[in-house]
This record gives sequence, C-alpha cells and structure tokens, in this order.
Amino acid sequence: MTVLRPLAALFSLGLLQIFLPRVWSGFGSIDWLLIYVVLQSLRGTFQRSVLLGAGAGLIQDGLSGGIIGLHAFAKTSVTALIATFGGLLVVRGPLPEAMVVGGASMLEGLIVVAWQAMLGRPVSLGLLDVVWRGVITAIAAFAILSTARWWSQRSLRRGRRYSR
Repeated sequence: MTVLRPLAALFSLGLLQIFLPRVWSGFGSIDWLLIYVVLQSLRGTFQRSVLLGAGAGLIQDGLSGGIIGLHAFAKTSVTALIATFGGLLVVRGPLPEAMVVGGASMLEGLIVVAWQAMLGRPVSLGLLDVVWRGVITAIAAFAILSTARWWSQRSLRRGRRYSR
C-alpha cells in the first residue's frame, strides 16, 4: 500500500500537467510533478527520492510523447542532488521550500536543454523560458505550501476550540 499512494499521486499529477494547459496555457509553465518530487526529496530518504524522480520523469515522458528517459534522467539527477544536500541544509517553511523547487525546476530545464542539444534535437526551451518556468513553478509551490500550512493551522485551531 505504501507504494501505491506515491504512484497514484505521480500519475494524477502527470495527467494534471498534460491536461491543465488545455484549460489555460499559463498552466503549461508549472511542473506539477517536480513540485511533488522535490518536496518529497526534502523530507525523504535518498533511495525514495531517486525512485520518485525516475518514476515522475518516466510518467512525464510517457504522457508527453517525448524522448523516453529524457525527463526521467533530469528529474532523477535533480532529486538526487536535493536528497544529498537536503540533509545538510535545513529547509523548512513555504518560502525556502518554494525557492528550492524553483531552483530545481531551472536545473531540470537546463539538463533537458543540454541533452536535447547533445542529441542533435531542436532545443525546446530557451534560457529565458527555463528561468520563467522556474519562477512560475516556485510561485505555484509557494501558493500550495502556504495554503497547506494555513489549512493545517486552521484545523488545529478548530480542534483546540472544540476540546475546551
């Protein structure tokens, strides 16, 4: 059961990443899979982080119809770095975690662009696009983390109010 929950989350976020830009094109700049994987990497073990990164990348490659393994390699590399250095640095709170997500998004974009260039494929993103996607993904992560924090504090306040 513990394996099914992250797989279901990855598959759901992959579908979200593929179909939300059809609703509004601005959603295409947000890497929903990377947000989940990076936040789990900050809290989890190295092995779990690398497996989540590889799974998220393979799901993204499979659903988008691109080069199979390109995003899997990029997401695995990024999550391995975050899991390695996440134990050395204490990153807690919505703003620092969102900044890590934004940096990870930019790094992943640079890895994808570098691999496309090395394979002789047309490069899908420019440098400005990579930075833009990182900023937008960081803003989305901050909104999600702030909402989750507010929601948990709200439920704690309600619990205290009813326990008196």
